[in-house]
Amino acid sequence: MTVLDLQKPEYKKVIVTGGGSGIGRAVTQALTELGSDVVVMGRRLENLEKTAELCRHNPGKVVPIRCDVSDIDLVREAFAEANKDGAIQALVNSAGEVAPCRAEQLTPELVSMSINSMLIGAFNVFSTWSRALIKAGKGGALVAYTSTVNSRETPGLSHSGMAKAGVESMVRSWSLELGRYGLRFNAIGPGLFPMAGTHHDDIFNRDVFIQNIPLGRFGEPDEIVGPTLFLLSPAARYITGSTMMVDGGMRLRPWFGFTPENLKEFGEPIA
Repeated sequence: MTVLDLQKPEYKKVIVTGGGSGIGRAVTQALTELGSDVVVMGRRLENLEKTAELCRHNPGKVVPIRCDVSDIDLVREAFAEANKDGAIQALVNSAGEVAPCRAEQLTPELVSMSINSMLIGAFNVFSTWSRALIKAGKGGALVAYTSTVNSRETPGLSHSGMAKAGVESMVRSWSLELGRYGLRFNAIGPGLFPMAGTHHDDIFNRDVFIQNIPLGRFGEPDEIVGPTLFLLSPAARYITGSTMMVDGGMRLRPWFGFTPENLKEFGEPIA
């Protein structure tokens, strides 16, 4: 096998959760351009159909399936439909939403929503996907998006950080436990990618954030798509349990994230 062969997509079918917008949509477009068929899942069918429309001239086809990853019954139904012709061996987990919020304004309901969307949702997807492959006797590769901010303090995103740190913990533990079945689990920690459908697309003071990114700019879609395709390719077949940070070096700053001036956009502090 040549180096070029290693870089070609290994899987002809891929599931992408959160494929109706943002990074999930960008990855779906790239995969179908390379000839892979993609099952896109998400809560809003109209967004999934928009993704399918954007990819309709590509060699690979898109199959939209409505699914709320926080509901295990809906996840099982969606995966049963996706796997009706055989368990799909590649998965990109991009589902999950979060709204920035000051710590003193956080409520149990908002924290629960974040945990259910990102951490419980990831568990539902991880377990349903892996069990089908174990039963079928097949290996596979999973890539989950977390964040560059979940391993350290980030004002305004503590509820998101705790959920995504849990996802990275699961990636490591499941890699250890399920590697014997030929299953690989890896994560990508994106920095700021102001794409439509992400909470990065309406950052209040972009200059503040740019100053905290060593490369001096936000990420472009292909710069998150490339690492994703790599982790799904034969070139990464000996990589599991890892988190790849794709953030322009933002995590290297002694302090980054929202400033008190930014945080006032979320509501005034509690007196």
